[in-house]
Amino acid sequence: MKNCILVGGGNFCEQEFNKCREEFESLQEVYTVVAVDSGYEYIKDIVEVACIVGDFDSLGYVPENIPVIKHDPIKDYTDMALAIEYMQNQGIENFIIFGGLGGRLDHTLANLQMAHGFFKEGDMFITFIDSDYDVHFIDDTFVIEDGKKGQTFSLFAFDKCSGVNVSGAKYNLSNHTLTNTFPLGVSNEFAGGECVISVDEGVLIYVEVKRG
Repeated sequence: MKNCILVGGGNFCEQEFNKCREEFESLQEVYTVVAVDSGYEYIKDIVEVACIVGDFDSLGYVPENIPVIKHDPIKDYTDMALAIEYMQNQGIENFIIFGGLGGRLDHTLANLQMAHGFFKEGDMFITFIDSDYDVHFIDDTFVIEDGKKGQTFSLFAFDKCSGVNVSGAKYNLSNHTLTNTFPLGVSNEFAGGECVISVDEGVLIYVEVKRG
């Protein structure tokens, strides 16, 4: 599987970023680092950047020493969506996004909505990482092998998700339906050990809380 690390302008954790790169390298997996507009400022001095994608309204200048994919600021798609689409056309299947959460609330919601849409199309994996949260998308079965007892996670549905099952948690579910009008899946906890989450139809948004 080809991997891409995207870095946007939201909350950025250099420690988590380096941990992700080290994990890829330890597994001898190939990865590409791409900056999305102002995300370039976070990583320009710590890693080789393959290219930068954006309209550069946030960064305020166009870098000269790396490949640039420049877009008109008057557009329908966000810079992050355009970066994913561009790298998908290069054969990327697995996306790890830093700087995609936090910062402006509207940007966070746009990134989650955009990623949800890409994931529903299939043949793609998208994960958001920062210092406080990991966010994954689930459309079948997701197993947390060693959930720390008391650690918080939440499940959300941007649209109807039926046949939702949760085992190995403080609050388990069996063949339940989650919708975007009632956050039943918020603030669950691992019971300790293996936790299994599955959904028959729809895409769940899984948020793992690292702190608190």
